[in-house]
Amino acid sequence: MIPYIQSTPYTTAASSLLTILHHLKGIPLTKEQEFNIWKKTVNLPTRAASIYALASYAHKEGLTPKVVVEKKEYDFPDYRFYKYTKEDIDHASFIADLHLRNAKNNNIQIEEQEITINHIKNELENDKILILRLNTKPIRNEKRNTSNYVVVHGYSNQYYHIVDPLVGGIS
Repeated sequence: MIPYIQSTPYTTAASSLLTILHHLKGIPLTKEQEFNIWKKTVNLPTRAASIYALASYAHKEGLTPKVVVEKKEYDFPDYRFYKYTKEDIDHASFIADLHLRNAKNNNIQIEEQEITINHIKNELENDKILILRLNTKPIRNEKRNTSNYVVVHGYSNQYYHIVDPLVGGIS
């Protein structure tokens, strides 16, 4: 899998999806594609993408995505640390609800359940490619916890095969 390295700090999710679309559909790895995905999946006024909008975009490109979340409702508890206001988060929540409704209208399978390491391994054993939102501090050697989307496309010999749009392929 060829990684697409994100061109901005806020296109991690778009870059993750672009990596998968290139791998499965041959979509070109370009900044134009990265921004096209981002603008169609973002929860404005934040710059973060919606997992439901990412699934809808993947569906539009001919994939059959499944979304697994622990909670369907939009949540950004640390918004103050990112200089967003409560009003900003209310607007982002409204947009997130629109993305969720659109995903449902596209018949995207959405499951609400606890996500465990066994669930992830099981999906990978079934040759699924995952976009996971996780704390990337340990893999990026960052000073603070940060939540980002990465691609996980395999598990073997006790190692996960990950594409982090900031650093590339890692195990």
